[in-house]
Amino acid sequence: MRKTTAALLITALALVLSSLIMAQATVSRTEESVRASRLAALKHHAMAALPVGVFDSGTGGLAVLEEVLRLDLFNNATGAAGRDGKPDFQSEDFVFLADQANMPYGNYPAAGKTQYLVDLALNDAIFLLTRDYYPAARATQPLQDRLPAKAILIACNTATAYGKKSIEGLITESGFQIGVIDVISAGARGAVERLAPGVGGTIGVIATQGTCDSNAYPEQIRFLAGQSRTGETRVVQQGSMGLAGAIDGVPEFIVENPVGSRPRPGYRGPALDHPRAPIDVSILSRYAFDFSNKRMLWDGDRARPQVLQINSIENYVAYEVVSLLETLRKQPSTRPLSTVVLGCTHFPYYAYLFQKQLRRCYHLKEDGRYIYRPVLAADVRLIDPASISGRLLYESLRADGKLGPARNRPNAQAKFYLTVPNPDYPGVQLDSAGGLTYEYKYSRSQAIGAADFRAVPLTLERLPASMARRLRRQLPAVWRLIETFSK
Repeated sequence: MRKTTAALLITALALVLSSLIMAQATVSRTEESVRASRLAALKHHAMAALPVGVFDSGTGGLAVLEEVLRLDLFNNATGAAGRDGKPDFQSEDFVFLADQANMPYGNYPAAGKTQYLVDLALNDAIFLLTRDYYPAARATQPLQDRLPAKAILIACNTATAYGKKSIEGLITESGFQIGVIDVISAGARGAVERLAPGVGGTIGVIATQGTCDSNAYPEQIRFLAGQSRTGETRVVQQGSMGLAGAIDGVPEFIVENPVGSRPRPGYRGPALDHPRAPIDVSILSRYAFDFSNKRMLWDGDRARPQVLQINSIENYVAYEVVSLLETLRKQPSTRPLSTVVLGCTHFPYYAYLFQKQLRRCYHLKEDGRYIYRPVLAADVRLIDPASISGRLLYESLRADGKLGPARNRPNAQAKFYLTVPNPDYPGVQLDSAGGLTYEYKYSRSQAIGAADFRAVPLTLERLPASMARRLRRQLPAVWRLIETFSK
């Protein structure tokens, strides 16, 4: 399967490059050496003109793209470090894929589907490096009117942790020089850069359960801290089992209008009896959950509930922050937590809620005693890997000579796609919202070339109203490009 896929990439990229080169090549057939040199230069130029590919398991990666689009750390004329008042990527084209049909990625390892997760990441890369997409979920034939990517930014922590090496291996087999940038390397670098040289400190990582299970962040942070001789660095992780899904409105983790405040069937988030994400009823007051307007669903006495379900983004954030601090409290003496990596691209949308909960916990008292101050600094810095990813992407493109050719336009351009279930696929199981059911989603074994989902254009009409409001408010550069793409 991998050799077949590599051959597919070689063929697709070769055809695209050949067409671009022949459209530009005007050389004498008698000057073979000049001709060869000219074709090599044209091939290089053709690669530089291709778009940058970006993918995530959902819409969280759009926040990464927003930071990339707004980045101004380099002089566009010289490539040297230093702002010039112009977006660094204004001459670039982008293609973005949100694998919405198969998210959240972080739950696949816990379901025993790690290889399926790896294959999903490969599938995302294959999409970016080839040309096929479908105009609609029920379309019978794909279209091919887009270009493959010259570089890939993995805007998904879980896909990075489990799939980056396989993606790089696939590209190596294809024989093309295609750089792969990832958010974990960026997030780890940002966290270590915050530590004082020779002093070290404690870094928290809040990410999906799958990302935390991979141990990718602690390994990368310790590696970089060792290189920079930062000092003793402790890393503590909190694996989320629902926040990313709740942000994208996945019904297993959140519902907008529940009937009453009683628990609902099909819930998969933190709960009193959850084996990986238990809510500790003995410290219920420390979470400070908001029970108003059905933001929590429960059964029994609210102070000592028999069943408890989270049903708001802020309550999810409260759960993750308190759980992280409780883990720290149970460890041997350590430096207070001063840095937290938001290790899922969905989480920076709600960075203000993380800061709010960290401040609340810093001032939280029980019996006149501050509960978390021994393990929590007064000023905690949140690390969003997005802007650092943009810096690494620019440096990679410049080093490879693949920065886009100068274009007379103020901003970059982009095409957007998301995966949706194929309702006509035999045996596919859909929920009431039209998505893949949880049981079906996490029981499959074949992702590469799978036909039960497909990539379609991400246009305004395909965005849920709540998501559209969030994107318009928080990601103005991305929103403008989606509006343009939708016309």
